Amino acid sequence: MGRKEYRSRFEKRKQNRALNIAIGVVLLLIVVVGASIFINGGSSQPSSSSANNSTEKKDQSSGDKGSKKNDDSSIAVEDNNDSEAADANQDAAKKEEKDKEAAEKQKEKEAADKEKADDEKSKGGPEGPWDAVGTSQTGEHTKSYDKGSADWSEQTKALSYASGIPEDQMTILWLGNGGAPDQSVGRVLSKADGSRYEVQLKWEDGQGWKPTSVKKQ
Repeated sequence: MGRKEYRSRFEKRKQNRALNIAIGVVLLLIVVVGASIFINGGSSQPSSSSANNSTEKKDQSSGDKGSKKNDDSSIAVEDNNDSEAADANQDAAKKEEKDKEAAEKQKEKEAADKEKADDEKSKGGPEGPWDAVGTSQTGEHTKSYDKGSADWSEQTKALSYASGIPEDQMTILWLGNGGAPDQSVGRVLSKADGSRYEVQLKWEDGQGWKPTSVKKQ
């Protein structure tokens, strides 16, 4: 084997060795880089999860605070509405009570006025005014001057009412026709003081005898 050929082989081996070393270095770098990436990737995931969990907790906390704030606002609004409703109901109750009292007072006043008017209207006596004394008779009316008859009793009542003399203190001096089918005239005497009155009566259908004139004699 020649020297030149030996040298060529030696250089080739040297190149192969250098190439193998380079390949080994590259493989080692790949392993190191891969391990580094794996390690960093594994440690970053929990960090990311922790960050996400922290963010979620923060958001949840903010949401809870916001929800609580909204709940408080809702409660405040409801309380305000309840208070306003209670005030409105109280005002309505007071107004209803006042209206009821006013209506009762008005009713009492009207009753008192009516009673006063009735008293004045039916006061009777020589000064009047006079109303018809009422009747129990029905159908077509016919005057009667028979003592004990319903018509006589009602005329007697009218004479007492017009003169102001109670029936048990009154003496009928005369009672007869007053000049028309529906008129009578009577003269009465008070047993108590001797006063005398002439009373004109007029029949009103369904109402009875009504005094129309009283003259003291």
